Amino acid sequence: MQAEKHLFVATPLLGRFLRDRAVERLFSSSSKEAAVALAGAVEKGHPEADAIFHRLLLLHHRTEPLMHGAVWNYWKTRRYEELLKRMQASRTLHSELLEVLGEMPENDWGNGVVFMLWSLLDRDDIAEQIKTQARHAPALEMDTLFGLAEGDPERYLSLEDPDFSVFGKAWLAASSLQRQRISTTVLKSQAPRLVAAYDRAVVDEHDPELVIEALKLCGDHDALFDRLHGLPFVSALDVIAFWEQNGAHLKDPSKRVTVEQAVDCYRELSELPPAAQPATPPGTRNIFSFWNERHQTDEELLQGLESPEPFMRAAAIFSGVRRGLIPRSRLREISLNGTWPEKLVLKLLLPEPDSIPSGEHVCWLRSQDTLAARILEARLPGSLEESLRLTESINDSSDVADPSVQLQQKLLQILSLLQGHFLRGLITVDSNDDAKEKNAVETEEIPDAEW
Repeated sequence: MQAEKHLFVATPLLGRFLRDRAVERLFSSSSKEAAVALAGAVEKGHPEADAIFHRLLLLHHRTEPLMHGAVWNYWKTRRYEELLKRMQASRTLHSELLEVLGEMPENDWGNGVVFMLWSLLDRDDIAEQIKTQARHAPALEMDTLFGLAEGDPERYLSLEDPDFSVFGKAWLAASSLQRQRISTTVLKSQAPRLVAAYDRAVVDEHDPELVIEALKLCGDHDALFDRLHGLPFVSALDVIAFWEQNGAHLKDPSKRVTVEQAVDCYRELSELPPAAQPATPPGTRNIFSFWNERHQTDEELLQGLESPEPFMRAAAIFSGVRRGLIPRSRLREISLNGTWPEKLVLKLLLPEPDSIPSGEHVCWLRSQDTLAARILEARLPGSLEESLRLTESINDSSDVADPSVQLQQKLLQILSLLQGHFLRGLITVDSNDDAKEKNAVETEEIPDAEW
């Protein structure tokens, strides 16, 4: 094409004239090839790139269908790099882009362009326009991503997704900010199917505490019971406390019996006499008692959380966690970015042995001598051998009337109940060669296990 050859003519005097005439001829040809040539010239730094780009952007599919489709397809093959670069450099293009996207044909091609630009720019005005025009993305994954990121779970829940692959692909395509909004949508939805999709499809990148809270809200207690598998026992106790306060509504008979027994044990646990606390030296006070007394009202506690002093914030965290006033998201942020006094309080109140973030420069030393600590740190379902060792240690205690020993026994009883459900029917394979016949199976009774 002769006009294309003249796009970058640099001849003195005639150069500008020849370039302008080449641009006009290409636009007037209304061909796909002309659109691609002009878009390429913009990327190559044409002297009049700004003006050419603006004209390409404002092409309308009704009046210039070939050029319009060709230029947007060209930008699409390059992930809209030129368009995004110019959007970042000029705020005046935002309103024009919104108008252009609003006039995109409402077919699979046009909707695909609109949703891709929303995904890349993540702008509220584009999202609102999509909702107003009732557009749907041609790809189920993109439509799911839009719905979940914009607080509309029905875009996903109306689909058939038995293996949660659609949800998984939407999560992989989401930005970090969009994933935060998806997590919020899951929590607020109270939809068991959406919670299950989030829990199973996202795997290592989701927030297990969010899943627990979402299952509580949606009332799927059977799924909530299944989610105890893999949790630290101290987190499982929080769920049992929830069932004790709100009632447990499980459909599976085996799970229901286990939970009823665990709740009964938990009630007995709360009725145990408090263990004797070691006396503080003369002239001093127990810091935890002092912290509890310091924050008489919730308002005082919330003010303490914003204090510039680390120990003041640590005191507020101690009281706030015990009263259930601090959201899990805030606690996670503190565990990652808080000062060492704040992290110390969280380690004391919420012991999770495997939650040390990479790059942590503080080494936390925790005594493993107390049986209660070892029980609380056990990760369900644990192992039968470990439970038997704990049982032997408790039975060796010289004072079974000691409140601390009673606490250990009751905690171990609850742990054993949960283990009894998760480990029943477990088959183990070892290299024992005592059998006289090939493929023989050895069975063994374990009399000390009380399931």
